[in-house]
Amino acid sequence: MAHAHLLISFWGDALLMTIYILNRVPSKSVIATSYESWHGRKPSFDHLRPRGSAGYMHNPNHKHGKPSPIATKMVFIRYPAHSKRYVMYEEHPNGGMTEIKSRNVDFLEDEFPSVGEIKKDLKLYELQQDIQPSLGEGEDLNSR
Repeated sequence: MAHAHLLISFWGDALLMTIYILNRVPSKSVIATSYESWHGRKPSFDHLRPRGSAGYMHNPNHKHGKPSPIATKMVFIRYPAHSKRYVMYEEHPNGGMTEIKSRNVDFLEDEFPSVGEIKKDLKLYELQQDIQPSLGEGEDLNSR
């Protein structure tokens, strides 16, 4: 919870996510998980992501060639109860918030933005390579 940097109003979402995960993990007291009892198959864990991590939700209305954002940066808060999507939280410039459900999300699992930092630009860094000067005929590095 501490690394997520989310407001206390998201504690209910944290509880729902805890229940979601506990229904899928095995226990010593019962043979099958709750998920196996309800669905008749073992659960998949491939879709699990860290709560509070940043993600870019793809804009399905984006028209190629138009100068509009292809994806919007949001924060993952929980899994919905009856669908294979993620509930993402978006900040508005006026301070409002929106919950959006989507499957089309690329996660940055190492980034946990605080409230107010979500809409800040993504910093891109260019790798700089040391370029060795080319050697002339009969020349070696020690002779320079």
